[in-house]
Amino acid sequence: MNLFLKEHSLFLYFIIFVAVLRLLLAPFVGLGVDEAHYVLYALNLDLSYFDHPPLVGWVQYIFTSLFGTNEFGARVAAILIGFVTSLFIYKLIFEINRNKKEAFIAVLALHASFLFNALFLMLMPDTLLFLLILPTIFAVIKLEKESSLPNWILLGTLLGLAGLAKYTAVLFIAPIILYFIIKKRYELFYSPKIIPTILIALIIISPVLIWNIQNDWSSFAYQSEHVVGEHSIKWSAFFSSIAAQFAAYNPFLFPLAFYGLYKALRSKNSTLFLTALFGLVFILFFSYASLYKTALPHWSALFYLLFIPIGTYFALQLGKKMKKYLKYAVAFGLILSGVAYAELGFKFLPFPDYQSPHRDIYGWDMIMKKANEQITSTPHPNSTSSHSLTAHTAIAVTNWTLASRAMYYNREYNSSVFLIDARYDQFDIWEKESAIGKDLLFINTYCFKKDISQYARCDEVIPHPEFDIILGLNKVNRINFVTCTNYQGLK
Repeated sequence: MNLFLKEHSLFLYFIIFVAVLRLLLAPFVGLGVDEAHYVLYALNLDLSYFDHPPLVGWVQYIFTSLFGTNEFGARVAAILIGFVTSLFIYKLIFEINRNKKEAFIAVLALHASFLFNALFLMLMPDTLLFLLILPTIFAVIKLEKESSLPNWILLGTLLGLAGLAKYTAVLFIAPIILYFIIKKRYELFYSPKIIPTILIALIIISPVLIWNIQNDWSSFAYQSEHVVGEHSIKWSAFFSSIAAQFAAYNPFLFPLAFYGLYKALRSKNSTLFLTALFGLVFILFFSYASLYKTALPHWSALFYLLFIPIGTYFALQLGKKMKKYLKYAVAFGLILSGVAYAELGFKFLPFPDYQSPHRDIYGWDMIMKKANEQITSTPHPNSTSSHSLTAHTAIAVTNWTLASRAMYYNREYNSSVFLIDARYDQFDIWEKESAIGKDLLFINTYCFKKDISQYARCDEVIPHPEFDIILGLNKVNRINFVTCTNYQGLK
């Protein structure tokens, strides 16, 4: 497929326009919880990390080195991945019957699915898998046609990179094996060429293995607990997970994904059938996981990435009524996504106090500035503790979601930030000194507020006046600083 042919120009203009729009928007939106966390990976390079493999941090290191450690630099990689992934989706659909209009509409449907407009702006481990899933599928089909050493090496490289991106990439292996069994290509399982493929994949993921050996396999243990973590079925978690996916991927396009899976499983097109096996494994795994613990919507993003476009393609074959339905479904998604982007950039919509979608992504630069002003100021006049005759020595938060933003936006200051909680995680690895014995200035927010007198052992607990983070006429967040003198651990 030659994308430079004139017949593909409308598609190219669209994805270029969307990429440029995201690049223009990127500097004006504060980093979210996960974004800030993965930029911290880049600022603390390691073989791997407690909660994820290292590729997301390594990629962030490259792009923030090139474009600066800022909101723009943190988002360039995700925007480029969104652009390239759109190319792969277009190729997948176009090569079914060489219909450029249907392939373009399928890509439009992908961009009309709300969550992808976030995941193509924020670099996550899932975003990296978007870049690898279709090349892996294409590589398997190519290998089936020609069992050459270069094709085996390509597959091993892609699987290794996927494993370096996210642990759930292990799910890639099952559909590949199943596909070769269904196709009766048993000779591929005992081909000597499979040995270098396995070795290459193991070499690529070796940083993850080495890190886990050095850290008592803590990352693997955490992920197994994180995905399931319960021993009894919770139907409320299952239905909450389905509801979240229904809303996150556009309610009108959500059912098309399952229609696409059904049609692809029955397809004689080898690429579509293999894609269906991937999709079936993904959706079964995350559906099973959601029976025990509410699954976050982006966990199943690979399934919807593949099958909203595929479902859209098959729906286009159903006649005028379905085409009309798709027209409104895609238009609805694109318009709503456009409004969301406009709000992120221009911040013009009114919201109830403390209910703004900007609450987690706006104001942390101001919060950390005020916190640092506080810890370098004179001691609190109401203090009676002899220990507090000196200024505060560090800043503290009580939840990892606060820690990611606090640490990122504290980069320009000389102060330390501590996460004070009972859970062992990546922040404990990064903290090179103990908070014990320090005067800590705790940051409470509207959604994460602790009674420090009941939470921590302190010589004295000194509350400070609350202040609001204001955006236009909206109160976005309420912040409260609390001093804990001579911190001695959790109660």
